[in-house]
Amino acid sequence: MVAAAAALGAGIAVIQPSLATMIVWCSTTTTRSRAFAMQFFLNNLGLGVGGLLGGQLVDTSDPASFVRLFAIESVMFLVLGATVATVRLPRVPKVEDAVPTEPAGRGGWRTLLSDRAMVQLCVLGFVMFFACYGQFEAGLAAFAVEVTRISPATLGIALAANTAAIVLAQFVVLKLVERRRRSRVIALVGLIWTVAWVAAGVSGLVPGAHGVATALLISTYALFGIGESMLSPTMAPLVADLAPARLVGQYNSAFALVKQLALAVGPAAGGLMAGAGMYVAYIGALIVCSLGISVLALRLGGRLTVAQDNPLRAQRQTRVPVSYKHL
Repeated sequence: MVAAAAALGAGIAVIQPSLATMIVWCSTTTTRSRAFAMQFFLNNLGLGVGGLLGGQLVDTSDPASFVRLFAIESVMFLVLGATVATVRLPRVPKVEDAVPTEPAGRGGWRTLLSDRAMVQLCVLGFVMFFACYGQFEAGLAAFAVEVTRISPATLGIALAANTAAIVLAQFVVLKLVERRRRSRVIALVGLIWTVAWVAAGVSGLVPGAHGVATALLISTYALFGIGESMLSPTMAPLVADLAPARLVGQYNSAFALVKQLALAVGPAAGGLMAGAGMYVAYIGALIVCSLGISVLALRLGGRLTVAQDNPLRAQRQTRVPVSYKHL
């Protein structure tokens, strides 16, 4: 089991930056947000459908049902491989020299580490993934069951609310954020997640009003989903726009590494605090982390160019008015 989990993790570590880089190659600066939003929408739609079907296939009293489920998962990975093999990258890259023709990575890490904006974005990304994604399956779930006193079935509804919020809101949110400054959008996500953690904390303070507590906790998961749908057209395109053309893959890999580290540290830290019963400190720390996301995002905004922070605005500024073309 441990070996299988390690193999799965190794595969994901390769797949995530590779797919992100392919999306960059197949999109332009102004269409990249929509491309990543579509990817995130389909990811979560797949998670929702897969979770629903998995729940119908698995019978805890029948070990063979798990074998069938794992066999189906294996086939789906083969389908993914076959699908990727059919992708044809554009003959003319959408980003200048986006598909490297010379040995890439020569001095790449030195370039990345000297890029102050990228380093700040990686720090921001770590805090972000630690404070949200890294808590779903450990600290927050333990808080929901032990403090808010909801049933595992209700926790499943809360997780479904998270997925539903993403699937239903993704393209509505996209229209609202794609013309806004990316740094401001990320800062707003930090405030939304602050409200989410406050709602989670309050849900543990009203044990006599179980319906209110349950609604607050489900709202926590839904608010996280809204924030995630705002980040999907923002974070990955920003990584791509910060990267020199020949280092797009390396920048994506670095950000994916930061994400995986946060997803490893987050559950461990949350689980330890929950196991020790430090729930007040746990909620307080995550409220501080969420506010920190807003502060870090605003500081990052000061290092970004107009083209990096708001590509559509930069495109409008560089467009020559029609009435002056022939002067």
